[in-house]
Amino acid sequence: MALWRIRATVDDRPGFLSVLTASLALRKVNILSVQVHTTESGAVDDFLIEAPDTLTRDDLAEAVRRGRGRDPWIAPADVRGLIDEPTRVLALATKLLDGTASLEESLTSLLGDCDISWRAETSTGASGFTDTGMQLEDPAGGTLYVRRPAPAFTPAEYARAQALVELARAASSRWSYA
Repeated sequence: MALWRIRATVDDRPGFLSVLTASLALRKVNILSVQVHTTESGAVDDFLIEAPDTLTRDDLAEAVRRGRGRDPWIAPADVRGLIDEPTRVLALATKLLDGTASLEESLTSLLGDCDISWRAETSTGASGFTDTGMQLEDPAGGTLYVRRPAPAFTPAEYARAQALVELARAASSRWSYA
């Protein structure tokens, strides 16, 4: 059996997630975890699955499309994906607070395979995100630019990144007064 991560957009209507999961089940796919990210274009369902070794990325994409999923993004996963999201995020916050990880390292761990760059100037543009990028105010000054070609960023991921930045800001202001 192989571990995969699948993201797909599904209409946010009763029964549509069950159609997608049934399509995966027909191929003997076991869903180990699922997160649902609400977006304007529908629910983005993020699955960690275990699939027979004989299934390919194309087979999984076809199963997603047959299950009424759109824009499938599929990548191999590893056992670290089995850690539940709240536990994983609390561990990242702990590392940020105890100094064993920088904000950039924590953001990379939070968001997956992404590139982060820093510019000294504070951006005058709107903070926020697009499918492939985020702009975050660095608590130490300047602006962090986060880029990831795929999968597309979701509002939930942007909110998580913002919360991590705010945690770093609160911690740095507390340390500066100690």
